[in-house]
Amino acid sequence: LQDRRQERRLERMKLLSVDDARARMLAEIAALPAEDAPLANAIGRVLAEDVAAVRDQPPFAASAMDGWAVRFADLDATRPTTLRRIGESFAGKPYPGSVGAGEAVRIYTGAVMPQGSDTVVMQERATPVDDGVKVAPGAVTRLGQNRRFAGEDMKRGALVFRAGQPVRPAELGMLASIGVGECTVYRKLRVAFFSTGDELRSLGQPLAAGEIYDSNRYTLYGMLTRLNCDVVDMGVVPDVPEALERALASAAATADVVITSGGVSVGEADFVRDLLAKLGEVLFWKIAMKPGRPLAYGKIGGAHFFGLPG
Repeated sequence: LQDRRQERRLERMKLLSVDDARARMLAEIAALPAEDAPLANAIGRVLAEDVAAVRDQPPFAASAMDGWAVRFADLDATRPTTLRRIGESFAGKPYPGSVGAGEAVRIYTGAVMPQGSDTVVMQERATPVDDGVKVAPGAVTRLGQNRRFAGEDMKRGALVFRAGQPVRPAELGMLASIGVGECTVYRKLRVAFFSTGDELRSLGQPLAAGEIYDSNRYTLYGMLTRLNCDVVDMGVVPDVPEALERALASAAATADVVITSGGVSVGEADFVRDLLAKLGEVLFWKIAMKPGRPLAYGKIGGAHFFGLPG
């Protein structure tokens, strides 16, 4: 009994730690090729190049609220100021003229500030009267209040996102706001996977004695899909060396990553590890983790291989 314990202790000392295993994997990984993608197809991808603003954002001075575009110098801080209404400025339909002394333009949120105006009085602090508007005393306290300046969010040429930034809904909206219709992203990772085991059956098939449904493949499918990979589900491959060899070669020829579930332990019918040594190379196949110690990692041609225990 003591000898067996000593053997197990020595075996544990040979195992890679999870951190060391991860470091070895990362040392073998190179970036995928980059490709241009329409913005709508970039969601869930990763930017391969820095993105800079191609124009000021916002591109023009605009009102930050509904109200009146005026000249700050015309307002009286101690008593109401009556100004003459000369027009309106809507979002997308700016007022074409210029605001002079004693004049005001009715303006709406997002509309271009008319030439000559420099401040917006919010509509709650002003009262329409005849052909004009009466502004309450102290309605605004500083020049430029309630307006957004051109380039206030970002200036032309400013760095918006760095390479390596995932494109999520917020990033998608930001890119659209600066007029980016296409961006350079890394190609999606192609992953081929299959389960091995004569005891496995696909859903919908009847189960004989000793057989079970293949559930690992569905878990892998869900995880890979959530990671936005291009997935190739190769189903269940029987524990036959020739069939496994064909499946591994086919998967490696079409995918960046090959994942198998089952067949990497030390049982007599566990062939995947030996086939990996034949077709490529095994970098390690045991790590100090429980459950999941017999996890194989290696290469088959240009594909990374991960052999998971069943």
